[in-house]
Amino acid sequence: MDKHNKGNWLIEALVIIGGTLLLGGIATLLGGKMFNFEKYSLPAGVVPNIVFPIAWAIIYLAIGISTFLVWRDKEIKRENRKTDIIWFAVHMLFNILWPLFFFRLGWIVVACVDLAIIVITGIVVMYRYYDTNLPAGIIFTIYVAWLIYAMYLNLGIVILNI
Repeated sequence: MDKHNKGNWLIEALVIIGGTLLLGGIATLLGGKMFNFEKYSLPAGVVPNIVFPIAWAIIYLAIGISTFLVWRDKEIKRENRKTDIIWFAVHMLFNILWPLFFFRLGWIVVACVDLAIIVITGIVVMYRYYDTNLPAGIIFTIYVAWLIYAMYLNLGIVILNI
């Protein structure tokens, strides 16, 4: 790899991974006082509140890395890579809205519908990443597993509190 490509690689890594972390920060700001579940009856299996911000920080870093791997994989056709990134962007749009709906607005049913869209688009991204870059797909799978857990919690809160 020549010096020029190395510089592009670093800039692209900072933009994609840093941008994903920034989206996580925006989601946190939109959510306001997050991880405040005291007003709800909770389903079994809720982890301690401290786990959520740590898990989400690691997850945003991981999904940024997986997206970077897809972006940098030169074996992928340009149009496929573009479609992968578009799916990821749509997915992240719904992702950053969830804390706003759930925590700030208290719209737990709307948040649950949003989270269903997040899970579905996350699965689409995961499969696309598997097809284009196996390590990216594996990394993204961990995130999808967390999303399914989050869906269980959100749906459980809806059922127990409506």
